[in-house]
Amino acid sequence: MSAPTAPNLAARVVELERLVRDLRARVAVLEAGTAPRKENPDDRSTIREKVRFDWQA
Repeated sequence: MSAPTAPNLAARVVELERLVRDLRARVAVLEAGTAPRKENPDDRSTIREKVRFDWQA
């Protein structure tokens, strides 16, 4: 009775290992894409102007 279970279990383990490799590759791609973005100098000046305007209001 344990003979039919062993091939099914082995096939499932192989499939799960493949899924783990795939997920690790996808996470690596996501992590590589989350590099810090460069700040636009215009954004900084716009924020300063807004803060100054809000404070005066």
